[in-house]
Amino acid sequence: MSLAPIVTALLAAVLGLAWYWRPRQPLEPGVRFLLATYVVLGAWALWFGLYALPGAEPAALLLIKPTVMYWVLAATLFAAPALGWGYPVKAVFGTYFVFSTTEWRWINRGFALFCAVLGAINLVLATGYSRGDWEGFKFSCMVNVLAVFLLRVVFVWIDLLVLCVIALHVRLKALLS
Repeated sequence: MSLAPIVTALLAAVLGLAWYWRPRQPLEPGVRFLLATYVVLGAWALWFGLYALPGAEPAALLLIKPTVMYWVLAATLFAAPALGWGYPVKAVFGTYFVFSTTEWRWINRGFALFCAVLGAINLVLATGYSRGDWEGFKFSCMVNVLAVFLLRVVFVWIDLLVLCVIALHVRLKALLS
């Protein structure tokens, strides 16, 4: 039996649980587009990583996949405010930071520029340097994404977990008394 369906089912379950336990705030269209983009890019990565035959993915496509991800993210971050979709960077960094609209605009632009530069650097490394240099850059970028994820966990999910534990404690105490 292949491990791919099990991994896919676990990822789908984790994403479903995360969606169910998300903060109940309305999602701006920019955040919805960002989520849809990540679902498409994630499905692309899952297909070539788990289901496609070995060697089915062209080598050039493998090398530019991070560039596509970074540039799509940058385009989304640049386009969303212009289309009136809000600032998707709010969803990335959480709603617990209180900034003015001007500050969110600059944070959004800075993050978009950062993603565009990362995509360009990935393209330069993928086409002009050794495979080891490119892989080192790719994995260092993954560590940065992990740092943003952990920042999100610390500021949002731990607070939600504490609120859930308190609510369960109050209900249990009411049931026992």
